[in-house]
Amino acid sequence: MARKAVLEGGKRDEIIRTAMGLFFEHGYEATSVRMIMDKVGGEIGMFYHYFKSKDMLFDCVAEYFFKDFREKCEKTVSECTSPDVFAEKFLPLYEEGMAQFDKLKGHMHWTIQFAMHARTVASLVPFGIALIDKFGIKTSVPKDILAGQLIYGISATLHSESFAGMDDAQKKECLMEYINKLLDK
Repeated sequence: MARKAVLEGGKRDEIIRTAMGLFFEHGYEATSVRMIMDKVGGEIGMFYHYFKSKDMLFDCVAEYFFKDFREKCEKTVSECTSPDVFAEKFLPLYEEGMAQFDKLKGHMHWTIQFAMHARTVASLVPFGIALIDKFGIKTSVPKDILAGQLIYGISATLHSESFAGMDDAQKKECLMEYINKLLDK
């Protein structure tokens, strides 16, 4: 009789944490399932008991890494009463997240940095949709497209050298100008 895959906890979480460390250090391509399982102290069969593929494991690593950030985003969105409040609350959340990411970045292969950034931005699109709904933004553009434009544009802004040189008031003003232009306010 085939055993059911364990969905969380125990050895599965240990594999995820171990894989995260190896992915950050060596990159996705250079990290093999064998490397992960050797470090965990398990056999390859154990890996496939928990995961169908290394790609599935990477998805779990990303989910594990972003769980706390996503919960903070949900809280921030629920507390926002206007785009202005969003900009005010989102900036500290972003800066905290970047500080945590920067601690890891020195040990993280560039391919993982790129993949984690792309996944972060994509994972924020539902929050953009929630904000569009919350603020009653009327648009003929599908909400997922408008939310993507909002989130990807904010990401480009936040990662620009010019933005890094601004003080907090200028950063908020810059974000608000972008948000207002995009949302036609």
